[in-house]
Parts: sequence; structure tokens; C-alpha cells
Amino acid sequence: MKTDTKKSSSLISRISDIQNYSLPTVRLTVPVRPDQEELLTRIARTITQSRDRQHRSERITKATIIRAYIDALSTLPLDIDNIMDEKVLLRRVLDSLEN
Repeated sequence: MKTDTKKSSSLISRISDIQNYSLPTVRLTVPVRPDQEELLTRIARTITQSRDRQHRSERITKATIIRAYIDALSTLPLDIDNIMDEKVLLRRVLDSLEN
């Protein structure tokens, strides 16, 4: 799927836009599937185990990973017109990552 630049939108244009909002201040409860929760746990555990002592000052949690993913995905050009469900949204995100 090619993205039409007229319909494409990058919600955050620069990484500095993200850094201005670096402290989480809003609590959000999001239901996820068991496999998604397991994946987040494995990612957090792998990151933690892969760091040496000098790089362990901040905990990497499932919430940390989700926030990083949100920031990364919000920089992608994404066709946001007529997204009818989560499956279509996922396809467009994946298409944007491939391009």
C-alpha cells in the first residue's frame, strides 16, 4: 500500500517535540491481549538483562516500552483517512514502517 503524501500525516515532526513532554503525567489503562502483555514482559526483561551496571540507573518497564513505541510511531507518516478498525490501522502502520 503506497501512502499518498496529501493524506499522510506525521503527528510529531521532530524528536525534540517528543522530548518537551518527557515526563509522564497522565495515567491510561489500556486492555491488551495476553500475548501482548507477555511480549512486553519479555522485551523489558531482555533490555534489563542486556545492560551493564553503568546503564541500569533507570528501570525499563512495560510502560516505558509502550511510551517509546507511541513516540516512535507518532513520527511516522501515516494515512489516517477512513481507518475503520484496528486491523486496518495495524496494516497502515506496518506499511509506513516498510517504506
